[in-house]
Amino acid sequence: MDSHSVVLGPPWEAFPTYERYSIGWRMGPGQAYMIVWNEYIKTLPRDYDARLAFLKSHPPAPLNWCDTILSLLHPNEKPTKLNGCTSSEVEELLKLGLVDHDVAFKTWHSKQSVIAWPWLMPLGDTPEEAVRYGTREFWFISRQLLAIRQAKQLVIEEIPSAWRSVETQLRTGLLGDIDPSLGLLTLAQMFCAGAVKPPWVLGLSLSDFADTYEMDMAYCDAFRLWVECAFDDRRLLNSFLKETPVPDEWVDWIDEQAGVHW
Repeated sequence: MDSHSVVLGPPWEAFPTYERYSIGWRMGPGQAYMIVWNEYIKTLPRDYDARLAFLKSHPPAPLNWCDTILSLLHPNEKPTKLNGCTSSEVEELLKLGLVDHDVAFKTWHSKQSVIAWPWLMPLGDTPEEAVRYGTREFWFISRQLLAIRQAKQLVIEEIPSAWRSVETQLRTGLLGDIDPSLGLLTLAQMFCAGAVKPPWVLGLSLSDFADTYEMDMAYCDAFRLWVECAFDDRRLLNSFLKETPVPDEWVDWIDEQAGVHW
């Protein structure tokens, strides 16, 4: 690649369905992209104004990319923290428009020219597989479908046979009967209905959390998977939890699973 003639977008623009610390950056197309990206940024001018202009010519990054943004802006400076950024640094990047809340979904949505159906996902042979291995993308699709449904423009003609277990939710937007012991299916049904319910709303307790990522996980573990993959900033997570406030006994658990700030 001729680095002087090709403008390469930052990784959060190229792969918005990859969470900041996803294994997708360490294998497959994400890894290949990062290798090229790391070489590409070496060709950029090192002065602040040029790099600021480059970053502002692309979509802002999710907040958990703040440390990467700072290293790009100040290539000659050592980071003030080993990982992450200080609150004042985050606020400055927000003011500059280089990071934003809930921006990954907006970047993904801007790339969609037609309705994204979940069974068209690369790992979407079944609802369970789609929600286990493509949690973030499936969630983005869920949000797109919800907006289209609310605009009364959602038309579903044929659903693949392997996806009949979520047909009711897709066609009606209603959750219907669920079995929380089938955690991945339950989460997929919620995605298709357009709303994820916290485990405490379903009458589950912390003792139901098994700390597993296996395909037979129950709902507490599937909910944890969603929290880990879907949210790049705490304000966004809080907005989805505000209608069902977190009970005291769940607060520490949510904090531990979220791992996001600001």
